[in-house]
Amino acid sequence: MRYAAKGLIFWVLICVWAVSFACRQAEAKTTYAVIVGIADYKISDYRNGDLRYADQDARRFGEFLRGVTGGSVPAQNIVLLTNRNATKAAIVRALRFFEKATSQDRVIFYFSGHGLKGGFLPYDVSATNPATVLTHGEVKAGFKPSAASTKLCIADACLSGSMTTREVWNAPVSREVASSNVVLMLSSRSTQPSVESGMRRGGVFTFFLLSGLGGKADADRNRTVTIKELYDYLAPRIRRDTPSHQSPLFYGKFSDDLAMSTLR
Repeated sequence: MRYAAKGLIFWVLICVWAVSFACRQAEAKTTYAVIVGIADYKISDYRNGDLRYADQDARRFGEFLRGVTGGSVPAQNIVLLTNRNATKAAIVRALRFFEKATSQDRVIFYFSGHGLKGGFLPYDVSATNPATVLTHGEVKAGFKPSAASTKLCIADACLSGSMTTREVWNAPVSREVASSNVVLMLSSRSTQPSVESGMRRGGVFTFFLLSGLGGKADADRNRTVTIKELYDYLAPRIRRDTPSHQSPLFYGKFSDDLAMSTLR
């Protein structure tokens, strides 16, 4: 009888473990990301407007997401568009990827390239056709159909702070739930350039963003980098590292304790 009892207990424990594992799996967040980096523009070259590192910054951000600290995001959950592949049509089409997300998931749009008040410049922007600009409103429209509980828009571009204008982001997001996090992480204020650094081999904002997410922003050493820790880490360093005292801006609806990365 003792052996039978032990066997019964063993199978009960297995069942409890299986249910617990299934619940943890169900609660696990899936990340969907669209990553854009444009250094080589169709209408310019290195003498009159091309950037040096924006495409590399996009690749580095993708590598971070695929790593353990970034959440081990599967390659099939990441759309990476660089240079000639980052046309306006391709970016708008890629943003539809966010429609796959459920209320348990996270979606991320990362852009590194040229910006202006009201929008970002895709690869095929035309100097004579304003309709070729990827407007901030069009980026928000890409987030609208998504049911994700966390929506992150990260931009390393000049004048990116203009993205916080009331008419763009204060209107309701159609499928947003009450507890959702909507975060804009912007490299500069609406009147400021965003600087690339030869010493950093990339955008100053992206350099400190990835450094902070990688662990240097973990001020309390609890192995989790919160959004407040991240801002507190990168803001003074970016201001100190740039000649224009570039000031990043975090804007939206989120808790200071929102986890941005988990260190292993």
